[in-house]
Amino acid sequence: MGYSLNARGKQHWDVLVIGAGVIGLSAAYHIKQNNPHMSVLVVDRNVAAGQGDTAKSTAALRDTFTSEVNRLLSASTIEFYKHVQSELDFNLNLDLVGYLWLLSEKRFSAYERIVNQMQAEGIRLKVVERDELSALIPDLVLDPTSEQSKMLELERVHKALYGLNCGIVSPELIVKFYEDKFRELGGEFQFGAQVKSLRLGAQKPLGLPDEPFAWQDKAFKEAETTEGTIQADTIVLAAGVRTPMLLDPLGIDCPIKPQKNRVYQVRGDNIKRLLRTQGFNEQGTVPFTILPKGGVHFRPNPGERSFWLASPPGIGQPFRLEEEPVAEEANYTYNIYPILSEYFPCFRNLRPINSWAGFYDVNSLDSTPIVARISNCVLVAGMSGSGIMKADAVGRMAAAIVEGKEEAKLFGDRTISTMRLGLTNRAIPKEEFII
Repeated sequence: MGYSLNARGKQHWDVLVIGAGVIGLSAAYHIKQNNPHMSVLVVDRNVAAGQGDTAKSTAALRDTFTSEVNRLLSASTIEFYKHVQSELDFNLNLDLVGYLWLLSEKRFSAYERIVNQMQAEGIRLKVVERDELSALIPDLVLDPTSEQSKMLELERVHKALYGLNCGIVSPELIVKFYEDKFRELGGEFQFGAQVKSLRLGAQKPLGLPDEPFAWQDKAFKEAETTEGTIQADTIVLAAGVRTPMLLDPLGIDCPIKPQKNRVYQVRGDNIKRLLRTQGFNEQGTVPFTILPKGGVHFRPNPGERSFWLASPPGIGQPFRLEEEPVAEEANYTYNIYPILSEYFPCFRNLRPINSWAGFYDVNSLDSTPIVARISNCVLVAGMSGSGIMKADAVGRMAAAIVEGKEEAKLFGDRTISTMRLGLTNRAIPKEEFII
């Protein structure tokens, strides 16, 4: 069933999904798959799906979390992506190359307890000793001793942790999967339509001027876009860092803050051998690797014989939204390169051949996704940099809330309460294993 026009000629849909990133697409697909009779429209300010922050990520996946909630969301999503690629024969460029944390003695000691805990709970995580590291990755300097290393206070690599059910994926292909399947089910898109505002109305209107009044229960009635007004019975708000812009004017508190994520691509003859590293994975490449200092990490990109480099935002980097974010080369030069080139001299003298920047929609409460019902709106936000690795599970939760269910069924027969990631009675354990 397609949309209808009301008496004033406005579009009216059963479900309006705001945002065509991986989160909005996953939600739209699962809503339509579970409810073929519903008319579902996805709107996005960009000219195509997945062109916002989804396209600007490092597109890596891991299930190595201490929080049971994070582990559940990521593990079920990774299993779904495996299913899509191996059983549905839809290539996602999913490669389980692994995650490799290079750790100082102090950091390893701090993690030792939680490593044992994760292993006991079934996480495929192994300890890699120094001598094994040296044999596997000859380019790695375990004991940086140069003057620059001393100035940077770089510590020796004591041991490493290697997550096996972790890897990399193509954000473009995940977007294509959800978009194609959603369209096949009869779902529709409207691109180039930026949502400027949402309007509330009375759940039970009395036809009086100036409704809704303070004493009336309120519902989301319509979205005002640059291309016109859209009405819907249910709104799924998956607008990422722009979510507060739509909720703040309505007096609805939303703990989402934008923090810039910058990624740099490098290529060179001296680092090609890292793409021929044997002993970690079937792909014969060095894993996604996190260095002991500053969260600096690199992601192999075997198809282009290159690496993507980044470091996570933190204290000193403002929560600020930019319309056209840029990955400044100075950030690479002064924050990433000095650390990278000391632990991996093979990266010396390499400059970025490409770079891009997007935003993490940081949930300032606990850095765990928010999936919450607010009247007839389902808020899906606060991925905090883990959108791609949790997208399928979060989309299924949003769909279950739209259907009024108390429990969402995740891929692999896992389940989670639809209240678990809500804004009230939220009890999310602190994540102890972070980059």
